[in-house]
Amino acid sequence: MPLILLGILVALPVLDIYATFRVAESLNVPGWALFLPGVGFGILLMKRETQTLKSRFVAALASVGVHGVVFDSGRRLLAAVLLLLPGVVSDLFALFLLMVPNRTPQTATVAAAGNAGPKTVDGEFRRVE
Repeated sequence: MPLILLGILVALPVLDIYATFRVAESLNVPGWALFLPGVGFGILLMKRETQTLKSRFVAALASVGVHGVVFDSGRRLLAAVLLLLPGVVSDLFALFLLMVPNRTPQTATVAAAGNAGPKTVDGEFRRVE
């Protein structure tokens, strides 16, 4: 069983690279021209996601809504890794992952991160007996 999994893990990237070169051949472009955009976009997405992950996670812990943030961030990080892998098929899977809508709106998590301090209300107090 472990040999089958190892064979799958080796065969899938090889087949993906083969498919990429076949697509490049049919489009009459060099093979590396199909690898560079995915790698560049994957690096940008990975940097952006790792920079914003901590603030979104802290905001989600404060509002007790961790599941959506973990799912969204994990999905985007997986898409970044798939974009970094060479091949057209892995890039298509990554784009599919990026097209799935977020569970939590980004504005709510950013607003929650900004208001993470103690909540106080100013007012006047008058005792009525």
